[in-house]
Amino acid sequence: MQSDSTEAVVASRPSPRTQAGEGRKRQGMGLLGWTDFALRRLRQYGLPPRSLAAWMAGAFSLTLALILLAASSWVYWGLSARMMQEDRESVLRKLDTVAALLQTHPVQSDEVGQEAYLKLPPDAPRDLYLRLLDARGAVLLQTPGFSRALNEAAFLTPGVEGAPRLHEVHLPHDQHYLTALLPLTARVAAGAALVPMRLEVALNRTAESRILADYRLRLSAVLLAAILAAAAAGYGIAWRGLRPLRHMADSARGIGAQDLHKRLDTQRLPAELQTLALAFNATLQRLEESFGRISQFSADMAHELRTPITNLWGGLEVALGRPREPGEYREALESAVEECERLSQMIQTLLFLAQTEHPDAALRLERLDVAQELRTLADFFEATAAEAEVHLYVRVTPQLAFQADRMLLQRAMGNLIGNALAHTPRGGAVTLSAHPHSGGIRIEVADTGCGIAAEHLPYLFDRFYRADAARSRSRGGLGLGLALVRNIVRLHGGEVSVESIPNHGTRMMLDWPA
Repeated sequence: MQSDSTEAVVASRPSPRTQAGEGRKRQGMGLLGWTDFALRRLRQYGLPPRSLAAWMAGAFSLTLALILLAASSWVYWGLSARMMQEDRESVLRKLDTVAALLQTHPVQSDEVGQEAYLKLPPDAPRDLYLRLLDARGAVLLQTPGFSRALNEAAFLTPGVEGAPRLHEVHLPHDQHYLTALLPLTARVAAGAALVPMRLEVALNRTAESRILADYRLRLSAVLLAAILAAAAAGYGIAWRGLRPLRHMADSARGIGAQDLHKRLDTQRLPAELQTLALAFNATLQRLEESFGRISQFSADMAHELRTPITNLWGGLEVALGRPREPGEYREALESAVEECERLSQMIQTLLFLAQTEHPDAALRLERLDVAQELRTLADFFEATAAEAEVHLYVRVTPQLAFQADRMLLQRAMGNLIGNALAHTPRGGAVTLSAHPHSGGIRIEVADTGCGIAAEHLPYLFDRFYRADAARSRSRGGLGLGLALVRNIVRLHGGEVSVESIPNHGTRMMLDWPA
């Protein structure tokens, strides 16, 4: 049985010649030999030390072993207690019967003699022995076969109340007895005087002890066989139950950088693995989106850099194409410097944008008064608003304050206010407002400008994205301002959103933690 259990957990089998050789070696093996053989097989074929199937099989086997051990112990204890109780009753009954006879009959009477020589039925696994001694220790009456090893020390004196005390005696050669002693007075013969006597009764429990020992051995064998069978069956069940997980691993292993669009099939998975598969698919989705953004960013950057570099290159080639007047050279150099400034601004903005994307970027947080900060920004843009003939308003709920980096806040708000002023026609208005919202503070920049079409809103905060590319380039925009705003707000633990209605205006909302 152990060999079968061991073979159930291995991944492959040896050759027939090896099996035949090992079969001859296993002949005559004992329990220790089988155990050593099983351990060598496990080391040979290998059970991973962190194998989930092996761990589950071990846990299942241990649980079953504890249950079987508890049940077997309870059955064994019940059987042993029942047999002991019957033996105790037999000994005490014998004492009572003989003591009652001796009160009315002398020791040499036939009635007492029959009780001394009376045996239990032939199918009974034990014998009762009786011995009657006088005060000098001489044997007056004794059941044949009474063991000579049962001396006076094998019998306990009755207690204070005179009740007999039962005593278990273990003799050499694996002999077990249950003994009891009762002092009494009786007549040796009819008409004789009453004399003190010792009534000793011994019950031979050797057969019962052997029965219990054999029962223990059988229970141990059954328990060991059940544990081995449970280990093999548990490992097989666990291995088969983990098959969907191995299929998931195979599918995941086949997904590379070029296959991020693939997903794990969750329809045939057990409920316990569907959560893992869905989480893995969500990770693939985020990776695909990240790779897509990186690819798009690289393409957009190449496109944005190509225009100023092409302009710079073309202007210099034209200037060097033929001899020109100093004024023309100066004009060409000024144009080159302008393109270089644009390139420098783009690079600096990209570097700053990259810094704001790190969650562990150092923030110089301080307690800021919202009303004061918005009024400071309004004063800074007042001249620009007046030149554009746009009204600039500030509406803030009193006594609002929050933790933020002042420089980053001013940069984010400056980008939003600059965009709002650039897209608001003459006579329009830009309103800066702040109020409590969802346990934090919401700062809004609303304008009455041209608005943004709904199809552009989901991509408005992406790098280099322009809802109106031609107008943005004519104003010198890089398409990075709103992406920078989003990164700054998220760096503070907040979020940014937008609402816009074409030809009615746009409202940018920044939610900051309090």
